[in-house]
Amino acid sequence: MLQKITDSLAWIKDTCSVYVITQGDAALLIDCGTHVSPGLLQDAGIPPVERVLLTHFHRDQCAAAAAWQDQGAEIVVPFTERRFYEESDLLKASYDTWHNYDCYYPNFGMLNDVVTEQYAFDYESVRWRDLEFEVVPLPGHTFGSVGYLFTCDNQRVLACGDLMSAPGKLHEYFSSQWKYMDFKGHTHHLESLKTAVSLQPDLILPGHNTPFESTEDAFTSLQQPLEELYELFYARPYEWFQPQFRHISDHVVEVSNAGAFTYIVHDDDGHAVFIDCGYVSTDSISANPSRFIDHLTPALEPELGIRAVEWFLPTHYHDDHLAGYPALRNRYGTRVVSSPEVKDILEHPERYDMPCLDPRGLKVNHVVQRGNAFHWRGTDFFIEQHPGQTLYHQLIRFDVDDMRFLVVGDNISGMCFQEQRDHIHSFIPKNRTPVTSYTDMPRQILEANPDILLTGHGGGVPHDQHQTERWQVWMKRWQDLFTQIIDQPHPNLGMDPGWVEFYPYKVRIRPGDTVAFNVRITNHEPETKTCELKFRSVEGVELTPTATVVDVAGGSTASCQVTAEFPQVFTTHSLPVLADVTWQGNALGELAEAIAWW
Repeated sequence: MLQKITDSLAWIKDTCSVYVITQGDAALLIDCGTHVSPGLLQDAGIPPVERVLLTHFHRDQCAAAAAWQDQGAEIVVPFTERRFYEESDLLKASYDTWHNYDCYYPNFGMLNDVVTEQYAFDYESVRWRDLEFEVVPLPGHTFGSVGYLFTCDNQRVLACGDLMSAPGKLHEYFSSQWKYMDFKGHTHHLESLKTAVSLQPDLILPGHNTPFESTEDAFTSLQQPLEELYELFYARPYEWFQPQFRHISDHVVEVSNAGAFTYIVHDDDGHAVFIDCGYVSTDSISANPSRFIDHLTPALEPELGIRAVEWFLPTHYHDDHLAGYPALRNRYGTRVVSSPEVKDILEHPERYDMPCLDPRGLKVNHVVQRGNAFHWRGTDFFIEQHPGQTLYHQLIRFDVDDMRFLVVGDNISGMCFQEQRDHIHSFIPKNRTPVTSYTDMPRQILEANPDILLTGHGGGVPHDQHQTERWQVWMKRWQDLFTQIIDQPHPNLGMDPGWVEFYPYKVRIRPGDTVAFNVRITNHEPETKTCELKFRSVEGVELTPTATVVDVAGGSTASCQVTAEFPQVFTTHSLPVLADVTWQGNALGELAEAIAWW
C-alpha cells in the first residue's frame, strides 16, 4: 500500500522500500523491489514512471528493473556496479564455487541483464525534471552502494539504500563481509555512516523499513556497536580516517596517507593546484578498485585554507593517481592539464588494454606542448611525456619557494622507500615501458637537477645526486640484462606486448553495427620493416580488408584500418577480431586482438 511522506514523496513496502517521487505528469522510483507494477501505481493515482534510480545490485532492491525498462522507464544504475546489471548472466555462468574466499554474493543480482545508457556516477548528479539527485558513495553493504541526496517539499532527503534500516539498525550484516575473515565492508560501513551524517539530511529513506527523521542518535546508535565489534575482533579501537598533511615547503603540501601520494601547490589566497589525487579511505584500492571515497576535500579549507582547487595535473593515467579527480571537479570545478601524448588515454581509457585504468576517464582542458610552460598564478609548470613506469607517463617540473621540484610519478618504485634501499625501477611490462627508456629516467632527473623529488609512493624526498647516479648504473645494468636475454632483433619486441595493437581495444556493439578499428604497428628497430596482417573473426563477422601490408619506418608507428560488420543475430557475448602478424617474413601468429561485446 502506498504511504505518503510529503506531497511529492511516498513509499511502498515491497521486498525493499520503494520510494515514489511525482513531478506533474510523471514519477520517479528509487529502487523498485520485486512486485511493484505500473498497475499498482496507477490504481494509487501515480502517473507513469519515467526513471528508476537503483542504490545497489541486490535483487530484493531491483528484481523488477527489466520489467520497468520494458514499460519505457529509464534505469539508472551505480556505475561502480554496472557489471552486476549488464553482465548478470555472464557472472552467474563464470561463478566458481571453488573460489572459496570471495564472500560478496555476486550472483544475488537480477534474473535478466539490464543494459542502460545512464549511470549514477559518484559525486555527480542525476537530473530529473525539476529535481537534482546527488550521487553519494556509501560502500559497506556492497562495495558499489550509493545514496541519493535531494531536496523535496523543502526537506533535505537521503535515500541511503541498505546503509541503515532504522535508527541503530541494519537490515542484515552478512553482505558486509566482502572477503573471508575480512572487515573492509565493516570499516567502509562505518565511514559511510559518518559521510551520511556530514550531509545533514532532514529525512532518511532506508532500503528496508520505514522512513525516519535524521538525528544524531539515529547514527551513533549504529556507529557505536559497529566500532565495538571492530575493537572486539582486532583488540584495538577503530580509528576514523583523517588525511595527513605534510608541509614540504611553505606552498607545497603532501597528502601522506593517500593510496598514491597527492601533492598540493597553493598560493596565499586559498587557490591550489593538485598533482595526482590518490585514494583516501581506511581501506582503499584493495577494497574499492576505482572508487574514491572523499575524506580529503572537507579538510582542505579548515586545515590548509584552500577554498579553490583550480587545476589537476596527473603524472599518468593509473587509477590510484586519478581517483580523486571527480570529487575535485564536483566541488571546485577543477580542470585538467596534460601533455598531448597522454591526453587520449586520460580521456578514453576504455579504448586501451593497459593496467590500472580508471574506467571513467577525464576530460583534458589544457594541453601543454613539450618545452612550453603551463602558467598558474606566477608559477610555471613544465609537463612533458617521458616513458617511465608506463609508456604514457609525464614528468612535471616547477620552481616554488626558491626550490626546484620534479614530480616523477611511479618511475621510482615505492618498494625502495619501504625497504630503505637505493632506487629501483617500478617494473610492470604490461605498462609497455620501452627497454630503451630505462636509462632515460635517471638521466632526466639529473638533467632537471631538482632539490626535491615528488614520488608516487615514497613521498617528497630531497634529491641526492649521488643516489641518482647509482640508480643510473643500476638501470644501465637492468637494460643490458634484458637486452641480453630477449631473443628478438630488438629487445622491445619481447618487452612491449602492444607493439601491434587495435584501437579501440574493446568496444560495445549492438547487432548489425559496423566498427572501424585502427591497427597500430610500432617498429622498434632502426630500419624500415614490412608488416603483413591477416584479419580473422568469428563466423558471421565481415572484415574489410581481410589482409594488408604496411611498411613501417624505423623508430616510428604506422597504422592501417580494418572495418568489422557484425551480424544481426549472434549468440556469443564477445566477437573478437584478431590480427595474424608476419614481420619481415617471420610468421608470429595472432598477436593482437580487439574485443567487440554486447
